[in-house]
Amino acid sequence: MKGVFAGAFVLLSVLSLEARGSEDVISKGYSVFESKCASCHPVSVPPEKLKKIREAVEKGGKPPIKAPPMEEISARVKKFYPDEESFVRFVSDYITNPSQDKGVCMPMAYKVFGVMPPVGRGMSEEEKEAVARWLYRNFHYTWEEFIEKHPHH
Repeated sequence: MKGVFAGAFVLLSVLSLEARGSEDVISKGYSVFESKCASCHPVSVPPEKLKKIREAVEKGGKPPIKAPPMEEISARVKKFYPDEESFVRFVSDYITNPSQDKGVCMPMAYKVFGVMPPVGRGMSEEEKEAVARWLYRNFHYTWEEFIEKHPHH
């Protein structure tokens, strides 16, 4: 019986370390977001505000934000890169060498915001990975769920 308890303790200890490691990644990623991304990207925008922004832009106005919200970006990128590792590779590459050709944004996003500057060029690989993992793990909507809650029309 002692062996079972010891095995359970080891398993719980490993899971606890993984959870702390995950918390560390989220914390580091959020810190990178705050210092490198937040000046352009809000974390999220309520559906009613997004609708008003879209209506203003359709009438020729400028949006009150410089870039799409991170919640929307996460859901959109997950549509094309659903597993965490491919998502992280895409985001790390895209923020370093952004282009409309390899981007996955809706055409209207490029029309409204253009292509982002290559902010990843001033970041370490660790920072790029941390912010990409934060972006993946912090938001849980699929693209379809996001669109249902934030209609784009």
